[in-house]
Amino acid sequence: MADPNASAPAPHRLRQLVLQAIDWVAVGLDHGKPIRVSLLVLVLATLVISNVDQATELFLIAMWADPSSTRYLFLLATAAIAGLAIWYTTHNAYRLIYPRWPALQDPRAAPLRQWIPRLLGAAVPMLVVFGYLMALRSTPHATCSTAEQCHRRDLRAIGLSMEAAALIVFFIGRQWLLKARLSARGVHGANAIEPRVESITVLGTLPLSLFLAVLMLNVLITVLVVVQPRQFDGMGTLAVLMITGSFFCMSGGFLCMLADRRGVPLISLLMLTAVCLHATHLNDNHRVRQYPSMSTHQRPEAPPPESRPDFDAYAQTWLTTRCVPQRACPVIVVSTEGGGLRSAAWTAMVLSRFTALIDTSSTPNGGEPLFERYLFAGSGVSGGSLGLATYVASLQATPQTGLSAQTRSERILNHDFLAPVMANAWFVDFTQRWLPGALFDDRGRALTRAWEQAAQEQGVTMFAQPFATLYEHADGSLNANVPALFFNSTTVGQGWRFVEDPFRPFADSPWTTAYDGSRWLDPRLPLSEAVLNSARFTYLSPAGTLQTAIAVNQAPTPATLQLVDGGYFENSGTTTLREIMQRFRAIATHQGQPIRFIVLHISNDPSLHDFVDAHDSNQPLPLYSAACPRAPSQTERGSYGDVTAPAVALLDTRDARGEFARAELLSSLHIDAADSANGDVLWHMRLCPGNYPLPLGWTISPPVFDEMHRQLHQNYPLTAMTNWLGQQLRNATQP
Repeated sequence: MADPNASAPAPHRLRQLVLQAIDWVAVGLDHGKPIRVSLLVLVLATLVISNVDQATELFLIAMWADPSSTRYLFLLATAAIAGLAIWYTTHNAYRLIYPRWPALQDPRAAPLRQWIPRLLGAAVPMLVVFGYLMALRSTPHATCSTAEQCHRRDLRAIGLSMEAAALIVFFIGRQWLLKARLSARGVHGANAIEPRVESITVLGTLPLSLFLAVLMLNVLITVLVVVQPRQFDGMGTLAVLMITGSFFCMSGGFLCMLADRRGVPLISLLMLTAVCLHATHLNDNHRVRQYPSMSTHQRPEAPPPESRPDFDAYAQTWLTTRCVPQRACPVIVVSTEGGGLRSAAWTAMVLSRFTALIDTSSTPNGGEPLFERYLFAGSGVSGGSLGLATYVASLQATPQTGLSAQTRSERILNHDFLAPVMANAWFVDFTQRWLPGALFDDRGRALTRAWEQAAQEQGVTMFAQPFATLYEHADGSLNANVPALFFNSTTVGQGWRFVEDPFRPFADSPWTTAYDGSRWLDPRLPLSEAVLNSARFTYLSPAGTLQTAIAVNQAPTPATLQLVDGGYFENSGTTTLREIMQRFRAIATHQGQPIRFIVLHISNDPSLHDFVDAHDSNQPLPLYSAACPRAPSQTERGSYGDVTAPAVALLDTRDARGEFARAELLSSLHIDAADSANGDVLWHMRLCPGNYPLPLGWTISPPVFDEMHRQLHQNYPLTAMTNWLGQQLRNATQP
């Protein structure tokens, strides 16, 4: 009979292995605590590089499309600085002895404490190389358009790889060199080079001096960002993020070292402070600017008397000055979807191209452009609002500058608007979270300031001026020669649309389940702020606190609203456009003026469902849309789990509201396929998956503009469309 105790050693060995594994896990967790700031920075960077399309574009710009060698050198320098900062911080963090983490004193983990700083430091340039490889992987045709681009791309990739190798050699070779020097002196031992210490003051003069110098430099740069917010514009977004990461690791790591030695939970206390200040609204620096001189940390002053034009009067003047009685008058209206700078560039490009191509030789009033003359209104969301504003502002400046609206618009939008936002977000806004009292302008203001300055460089000053002044002549009379712009935001708490326009409040609002923004907004609201309220994109731009200073007996309810991106409600802009069209049709009917709408719906998402589904380029009327396949990554899944299903449903519902709104717009038109000469028209100007990725964000590169130009000319029968539209507009001018 077998001995029952013969199997006893196996469970015992298994138990010992489990206990040993648990012990090593505890050792590993304890080793992560002193360097948690550096670990968080690297983990966040890895997640962004792997999952965010805008990050892909940043790497393609830095390594491929950007002709500036200066910005590339900034990238190399800041990547090296970030790597050295992480290595130096973690290296010194492990030199301290922490009483509450005894596992850090385990001599068996000495190799871990030696190699982790080296690996983390070398990870920074390797992450940059990884980001570039991910960008190439996501590019359908990862080839350069010119030999110069290929040469630049290869040299920059080699430079980054060499930098990563040099840092690895430095981190490893430094220890070997120090050990060799000490061995030559007869000194041996693991702690002989840099022994473990009980207090941060014993680390040495050089480490303490460096940490204190970096901490003071961090404060100085934060002050400079407040005073001179454009200081980082020429560096590029990636370099700004590298600098930010360096300061986070060095300053945050040093402060955590001081707190950890005394058992103070610094990060938890900071988070609790931020939550309390946020809950009590003591540090809200995200107020909507009601007039140009207002900052985002001020309460608004009382507005002046109402001076904005009346929409109905504007519409009546528009009809009277353009339409021939008893003849169907063409009315061009535009709805443009959100999508960051991608949407802005595509919107301005489409509208500018139509403006340039339509023959104006037979127009009245000395050759006034026909497209601009009969463009009545535009409804925009997020980046689409920026595109509309850029196009209209460029039209107003063109006679003075001599450049076309398309050239002017592209020069304005071909900027890195993300760098000043990131600089403000991580230096100023981040600091503001821990300070009681609203003290600084927020990252939203950094974005509007960047728009204003980019426009001013091209001779366009409208962005910094009150929105309503676009619709006033110098003598204060109504100017109906500028298309009426409507920008869509979303209110937090109510989830309603918040429609901004340059007109006085409606006596009877045309909006369904939406707020008439003019009831809350000052007549002096800057154009850039109106665009921002529509483009308060998730986290990149903060939710804006809208406080009205209107007299109590006239103040709307509620007196305070919070605004976010218009795409939260629906991203198409067609709901607002349809309601504008309904009101305008009623005004025209009352005047006895027949009209026909020519609707341009501009979308920019390559994965969007087509709602027009008419692709015959020989017959682009009354409906037309480019034929393009859906992006392969947008295939539908059959089911989701218990955790993900509710979140996915909420996000998909937002897209479905956009599809519903587009379908409602189409059904509201008076379209007669047999009589396209008199019925309404709808052209869906969409982007397709192409030869170059089209990112969502606040910076794009010249290849993106090239891809948009290619699609506009290859996917649309522009000659047929503009010939027909030009003929219709010329006919409308004949008595």
